[in-house]
Amino acid sequence: MTRWHVDTVRRRSREQRDSGQPIVLIEKQRQRQVVVQCCRRAQSHGVRSGMPLVQATALLPAGQGCIAPFEPETSRRSLHRLAVWAQRFSPLVAVDDSTERPDTLLLDVTGCDRVWSGEASLLHAVADSMRLLSIEARVTIAPTIGCAWAVARFGSSDTSIVSGDGVRTAIRDLPLESLRIDPEICAQCRAIGLDRIAHLWDLPRSTIPARFGEQPLLRLDQALGQAIEVIRPIRPVPPARRERTFEGPTDRLEAVEIILQQLLEELCSDLATRECGVRILRIELVRSDLDPLHTQITLGRPSRDPQHIWKLIRPKVERANLGFGVEGVSVHAPQIGRITHDQLLHDTQDREPDDHQFQAMLDTLRNHLGNHRVVRPMLRESYIPERACAWVEDATARRSEDRREPVPRERPTLLLPSPEPATVLVLNPDGPVHRLTWRGEEHRINSCIGPERIEGEWWRGHRSTRDYFAVRTDQGQWLWLARAIDRKRWFVHGIWA
Repeated sequence: MTRWHVDTVRRRSREQRDSGQPIVLIEKQRQRQVVVQCCRRAQSHGVRSGMPLVQATALLPAGQGCIAPFEPETSRRSLHRLAVWAQRFSPLVAVDDSTERPDTLLLDVTGCDRVWSGEASLLHAVADSMRLLSIEARVTIAPTIGCAWAVARFGSSDTSIVSGDGVRTAIRDLPLESLRIDPEICAQCRAIGLDRIAHLWDLPRSTIPARFGEQPLLRLDQALGQAIEVIRPIRPVPPARRERTFEGPTDRLEAVEIILQQLLEELCSDLATRECGVRILRIELVRSDLDPLHTQITLGRPSRDPQHIWKLIRPKVERANLGFGVEGVSVHAPQIGRITHDQLLHDTQDREPDDHQFQAMLDTLRNHLGNHRVVRPMLRESYIPERACAWVEDATARRSEDRREPVPRERPTLLLPSPEPATVLVLNPDGPVHRLTWRGEEHRINSCIGPERIEGEWWRGHRSTRDYFAVRTDQGQWLWLARAIDRKRWFVHGIWA
């Protein structure tokens, strides 16, 4: 007997969950804002779907409530990703599209209970996993899709299991909406006093199609298991992998290289249909007398250019120990990334320089020297000099991604790794500076510009305040002096070339 597991899910962010505020999703309908979905906290205050936003806001406590626009496409993509994740519980997972706004997953768990030591363990495993993902879910296992869907949405418990002979009892007192009947038909049934499923199956079957059409009987038979209902499960994306087995071991490097190039071209062609590129590529050489040889390359940006990737692979293959022969080779891309389309302009005067060659050079350096040896400077949003710039290992990021400009202030050419102590003679704390003793030498100051006060970032725990002076010594050298106000000490922090 097929057992169906249904999740009715509603996603909340971790911050919203921890804050405990009611969550309301709205959309514009007929020139007014209407509630589309809401969480349980909002429902406890009387908020319902279809209610005008003004009325919902009046029901919520003052100053509470998270109101956000409903984004159908984002919701569908998130539900599809959740369906892919749910394949760990069942190989057959589908997104229920019987409603206007899908929020339900269908899982065929026939035989899966043996892996989880029973249906109860499987039920709690799914519920606990959803809770860890900050997702509110109502989980039901039942013999049919219709029964599981009805109990998950309109049942009294968040988790429930319906036995094979308990379907009628489980859905008997549920409203007609639980049968997935059109709202217009439900309104017609309610007008003549048909509110529950039991009222519907008590009527003569021959009279129902003449009054309400074929849908009520079909949905009722599907819920009771008397009509067939199938799902369209999502299909897992096949891995980006190509392999070839030889008829016998070969120790000719040229033959291995030719096969690797062919497999690489096939892999890149497959990735082109997915509009993706390789981020990490692994190569395996199956040797007849030794363990398989594994080689890996890393690319900073997704690429499906077989010539560029082969230039990175070839030096590693040439140094490989083939032993007494290679019996098979395989290329596998465990990590891929989507490649965005760039618009090519005919007028190249205003176009940014093409950085494909620059990225190819960085990929070569990364695979020869190591990822941690290729870094790039990155601006930070900070006025503190030593925090305004940092070196990051993400050296292959596009140069046009960082649009931030440096602080529009005069800064020294060389910033010392750490401020060096100095002795300064001043007439008053605000300058000017007359004499300076630094690195054991005494200097007379001819020019002094400042002070420039830089406050500490109190939100990061840096509460120190500094006054900076640009001074010119009698030898013509410009120095950047800093006075720590809280410690009442002077330092040399930078030098102009």
